[in-house]
Amino acid sequence: MANRSQARTPRLKLWEPVGDKGGAPMQLAPLGPGEAVSAAYRVPTTRRGVLRTGPLRAERTDPLGLCKRVVWLAGAGEVLVVPERVPLAFPGTGSSGRLGQHLRMKAFGQSGSEFHSQREYTPGDDLRRINWKTSARAGTLIVRETALEGVQRCVVVLDTFAQGYDDDGFERAVVAAASVVAAATAVGITTRLVAPGIDLRGPDVAPQSLRWLATVTPGGEVVDHTAAGRTNSDGLGLLVVVTSHATSAAAAAAIGSAGPDESLVVVSSMAAAAGGKGFHVDATSHQHLHRSWNQLVLGRSGAFS
Repeated sequence: MANRSQARTPRLKLWEPVGDKGGAPMQLAPLGPGEAVSAAYRVPTTRRGVLRTGPLRAERTDPLGLCKRVVWLAGAGEVLVVPERVPLAFPGTGSSGRLGQHLRMKAFGQSGSEFHSQREYTPGDDLRRINWKTSARAGTLIVRETALEGVQRCVVVLDTFAQGYDDDGFERAVVAAASVVAAATAVGITTRLVAPGIDLRGPDVAPQSLRWLATVTPGGEVVDHTAAGRTNSDGLGLLVVVTSHATSAAAAAAIGSAGPDESLVVVSSMAAAAGGKGFHVDATSHQHLHRSWNQLVLGRSGAFS
């Protein structure tokens, strides 16, 4: 705030509405001609969504407090509060947890593209890997070894079917979806977020997903992540379904539509999952999500903060 007049300003009481449950009170000391001052306050971020602020109100009272004058100084604004993200490790063929071991075994079935070494042929080797020029010089069959390729793509499916959740359970599901998208994009994995009416992909999928997840509400039907085509990437894939229960219709649909190179992870926010196809993660609290996911990926949970 700046004083553009030639007179000293009076002492003012300022108040700006923040959300629908209160506001930020401030005291403004008198300013001389040409003086400026700024102030800041913390915006509540415990709940995702659109937070409306303003307009700013200035109140001036006489020295005896007998009368006052109120002036509205600035217009209203909006702040988008995105979901919280729980720190999660992203799995790879080098991960020591059960999911990492599973991916490593699936990687042995991939042809790979990065040259690693050469060795003598053994019965059962893919004949397409024989290096005929080297074999002619060596007098025996020589095959190319390629490096194991890790996860190349990740599809996160958020189940928004309202009947499976209570309010807190749906919020935990949104946080879980945001956390997995953040973990995948942080390591450069080709990532998609799929939900009823939305299919986000591309280089800006992380910020786009956060903006969409900030305002998503329960509703919609079960979504098939293959309906709009699979992610355009070869190699291993991770299919993460965030849902209320491991027995939900969304989980069943994912089991039926998962591709041969996709490893399925079911993240349940209403009840700890056990049994069934795929890997299961308990997201009944943020602490459980962190512990269960990282135990699956790393073989240890690590500290949650």
